[in-house]
This record gives sequence, C-alpha cells and structure tokens, in this order.
Amino acid sequence: MTEKSAEIKAEAADVEPERLPDGLFEEVGKQRAPGQLKRPIEPQVPLVLDGEEVEDLERMNAEIAGPLFMTRLAYDSSVALGVFTDRAAMLSEARRQSVASRKTELRPREHICTSNPDSLEDIVRFWEDANESGDIRSVGPGLGYADLSRLHRGFLGTQNWNNIISSLSWCRFDVSLFDLTGFDASGGEFFAPKGCNTPDLAPLGWNDRASSIANWGT
Repeated sequence: MTEKSAEIKAEAADVEPERLPDGLFEEVGKQRAPGQLKRPIEPQVPLVLDGEEVEDLERMNAEIAGPLFMTRLAYDSSVALGVFTDRAAMLSEARRQSVASRKTELRPREHICTSNPDSLEDIVRFWEDANESGDIRSVGPGLGYADLSRLHRGFLGTQNWNNIISSLSWCRFDVSLFDLTGFDASGGEFFAPKGCNTPDLAPLGWNDRASSIANWGT
C-alpha cells in the first residue's frame, strides 16, 4: 500500500468515500428544482450572474429560482464569484479561465492554476480552515461523500464534516462542493476546475457550506 492510499484509508476508517455513480457529472447539470436557495449567497467579492455584476444581492437571493452553478472568476483584475443558471456555461467559463490563469510556479495560498495539472496528485484534500489548515479529509479520484454529516471529525469523533470545509488543495481533476446532501445541485454547486487551488472559500461565499463533495476523477 502506498503512503497516499494509507493516508486515505486511515482518514476514512469511519465512513468510506463512495464511488460516484456513472453519469452523475452530466446529471447534475439537468437538475432544475423550483423555489429559493437553501441559504443566501453572500460572497465578500463581486458576484457576476451570467456575465453581469449583481449590485443587489438581497434581491437576487430572494428572486432566484432553480439551481445555481458557481466557480471562481477573474473579474476586473480581481477575484469574483461567477454564478450561472446554466451548468454548461459555468463549466466552459471555469475551464477557459483556468487555462488563461495557469502559472509555471505553484504559489500556495493564492488563487492560481498550474500550467501542468497532470503533474498534480489525483487526491483532493479538503480542510477545516482556510489556507489548508485544521482537520483534513482526502478524497481520491471518482469518489465523494454524499452526506458529510455522516463523516466523523475531531479527536473523539464526536463532530462531523457537514458545513465545515473552508479550503481545498490542488488536484489533477475537477472537484465540486454541494450545498445539499446527495450531490444535489438544487441548493447550489461550487466547481473547482482541475489544476487550480482554493485556499479560502470565505471570499467566495462557500465557507462552512458544503454538505456533499465529489472528486470527479476526469
């Protein structure tokens, strides 16, 4: 057993990550649930909805119906939260921007993307705190947790991972966080494209928000 696989096995002794169902990546984009978001989206950076900056967040949160698909964007030379009503559009823009912002030197704690994502580990690490600190949970390719409340956390295992994740590491593959359990995007999805890091979810409005997570492995 390699050191990486031993790390994953030790961390997941209580609840093993599950194999993602075939076709789930495509199915997520077809979800169209009516009604309002489970929780309002309140980023600390500009929010760009389908290409237009939103000035009235309260109104947007009250009026939006159906799932929203989110990712980090570069906007006016700064970081913004890109929000899309169409998942295909979100994926296209996320991947376009990840290619445009790739750097040859990895610099931790910055929102950047590497020029060679295939050189990264296929494991994604989720952290309790910003800047990859605190408790950690690793998830291998093609795996995920459908319900983070079932995943024990802490020295005595009396806590869980629901609404806890604050940062995630580089990964060779695309990664998603969901506001609801069961990889359900009707409450919102945050998408981290392969080769990019996310050292702090708080500015993007996703700190302590995820209830299910997926390492797409593609």
